[in-house]
Amino acid sequence: MTMVTTDASAQIPEAPPMVWVDGERQDSDGAHVSARDRGFSLGDAVFETMRHRGGKLFRYGAHRTRLFRSLATLDIPEPMQLDQWVESAARVAGVAFGAAHASLRVTVTRGVGPTGFAIPSGVRPTVIVVAAAMPCFAPAIYEHGLAAHVARGRRNERAMTAGLKVTDYAGAVLALLEAQRAGADEALFLDTLGRCSEAVASNLFAAIGGHLLTPPTSCGALPGITRAVVMELAPRLGLRVVEEPFDLGTLLEAKEAFLTSSLRGVVPLVKVSGQCLGSGVPGERTLRVMEAYAALVKQECGASSCSPC
Repeated sequence: MTMVTTDASAQIPEAPPMVWVDGERQDSDGAHVSARDRGFSLGDAVFETMRHRGGKLFRYGAHRTRLFRSLATLDIPEPMQLDQWVESAARVAGVAFGAAHASLRVTVTRGVGPTGFAIPSGVRPTVIVVAAAMPCFAPAIYEHGLAAHVARGRRNERAMTAGLKVTDYAGAVLALLEAQRAGADEALFLDTLGRCSEAVASNLFAAIGGHLLTPPTSCGALPGITRAVVMELAPRLGLRVVEEPFDLGTLLEAKEAFLTSSLRGVVPLVKVSGQCLGSGVPGERTLRVMEAYAALVKQECGASSCSPC
C-alpha cells in the first residue's frame, strides 16, 4: 500500500493560525508563554482539540467535561473565564475561516512556577486557545483506508495519567515515526498485557463476531469524544458496540476496522503489520458509520465530517 500523507502539520494555507493567551489575542508568530510555565517545562498541562465550523464547535460540552475532569485529577484550578474565552475565539475563527472546517485547541497549564516537581502554591493556570485551518487529510485515507504498524512501545494502562488528555505525546511522536519508517500510515499501541489499546491519537473499533469491539479505557485507551459519538450512533444503524479487551490476533481476524478522532473523524483501517483486515478495503459497516457521522456533524454544525485536500 502506498503511504498517504496524514500529517496534521500540513495546513490549508489561506488563513494563518490565531492565538489567544488568557483571553488576549497574540501575534501568531510571537512568544506566547513563559519559559517557566510548567506546561512547557514539565508537560504539566491538559488539552482538547475540537472541530470548528462557522463559529460552532462540535460537541463542545463533551470536550469541556473531559477537560475539567483532567484538570480535577491533576488538581489544576478551573479557569473561571474558560468558556468565555473559548466562545470568543470560536466567533472570531468563524469569521476568519467562514464555511471551511477548522480546528480549535484549548490548552490549560498549571501556570508559571519555580523549578522542581512539587506543586507551588498560588500559581494561576495559563489558558492557550489556538484556532487553525483544518489539517490537510488526503481523500485517499477515507476512500482506501489506512495501514497501521504495531508500535514497539506500549500504552501503560496503569500510568497515573492513563485516560487523561495531557500534553506529553513524545511516545506517540516516536511511534508514528517508527510506523512511517516501516511504510505505514499510523501506529497502533498495545497495552502492557498485549491487548489492543488505541492508535497515536485515535480510538480503535473492529468488526468481530457480528458486532463492533472497542478497547475499554482499562486498556489505556483515551475516552475519545468521537468514540462516544460512534457508540451513540451505532444502535441507530443496527450495530452493537461492545467495550471488551481483545488482543492483536483477534484484531487481525477482524472483517473490518476503523479509527476515530475529533479532526479526522471516522477513517477505515484496512491493514495492520502488513496483513489485510478482511478484504483489505473499507467495509460496509465502516462506511455506514462514516456516513452517519458525517450526517451528525452536518446536523449540529452545518458541515460534513471531513475536510480532505
